[in-house]
Amino acid sequence: MRTIYILFFNFIICHSQNLVLNPSFEDSKYCSELLGNFDNNVLGWSIPNFGSTDYFHSCSEAVGFVNFFGNQKPMTGEAYAGIYVMAPEDYREYIQGEFTETLIKDKKYTVSFYLSLAENSSHAIKDLGVLFLNESLNNQIDKTIDINEVLIEVEKSHFILIHSIEYYIEKEQWEKVTFEYVANGFEQFFIIGNFDKNKKVTSIKIQESKNPDAAYYYIDDISVTSFEIENPKPVSIIGIEENQQIERNKVYTLKNVLFDFDKSDLLESSKKELNQLYNYLECHKNLKIEIFGHTDQVGTQERNDELSLLRAKTVALYLISKGLKPERITAQGFGNRFPITTNNTEEGRALNRRVAFKLTKN
Repeated sequence: MRTIYILFFNFIICHSQNLVLNPSFEDSKYCSELLGNFDNNVLGWSIPNFGSTDYFHSCSEAVGFVNFFGNQKPMTGEAYAGIYVMAPEDYREYIQGEFTETLIKDKKYTVSFYLSLAENSSHAIKDLGVLFLNESLNNQIDKTIDINEVLIEVEKSHFILIHSIEYYIEKEQWEKVTFEYVANGFEQFFIIGNFDKNKKVTSIKIQESKNPDAAYYYIDDISVTSFEIENPKPVSIIGIEENQQIERNKVYTLKNVLFDFDKSDLLESSKKELNQLYNYLECHKNLKIEIFGHTDQVGTQERNDELSLLRAKTVALYLISKGLKPERITAQGFGNRFPITTNNTEEGRALNRRVAFKLTKN
């Protein structure tokens, strides 16, 4: 019987209040029987252009969970939205939400939402974006929003590009999209969608369709919460037997997955432990994995944030290359914020250059 030795650290993550108004679209003015009735109906939400974002609710027979685009139940509650992220002639749809309070400057937040590709979509994409603003946007066209133009004209605006490792192709379940965001201090509104014209969209054709080529996604459960985490406290080295259940929702550090200074390349010595982790996940297909990258304190905060995310993605890509489905894995980087030992020695810095993971229910 093989034993995997993993250094365990207990992180306590505080889940703060969701700052998004009406985050799962439950509250609306009326029960719609027509497509395109998201704007001026869903409370706390609007659209930033002349697109016709759709609203699906259990109260409706025409635009309920069995609809023109496919068949999907909400992630939670009784409603969700639907948007074209790629369509002929650069037609686009977006959702524009509002916060309960302005985000605090230099404070870190966790942003997340769920996607499901509509069954009748011919294409899937891998790039989305979130635009943060101090005021709502009202673009007088139904085409792609020109993000460069907005950033020039709206002084208090900031754009985050979400580049996925894989295409968002999940149709039966919901895929979680998440990232960490450090606020500028003016954010009161935000827009989610695709901000690239068709010729620049990274897409893949997944099926033939009698309709024009397009990518349409359902979207639900938008969340922006304050990111708070206590300093990690080392507990002990735990021997995890091959057939033993690894505890869910606890953070483990991969003992042998370490990195050279300022590098994100996977060392050959790391692969044995990752292979064991992959085998465990293959034996427990009801689990998802969240991967967290960390750095030492050498270098700038910006570089360390970038490097930690690259390290997490390197591990994620290796597990995917072994056969793990992309929808079962997410990667995040925390930079040098959470060292597990001193950064005053080379040995300590080597331990801080690490990757951790957490298993959650699929």
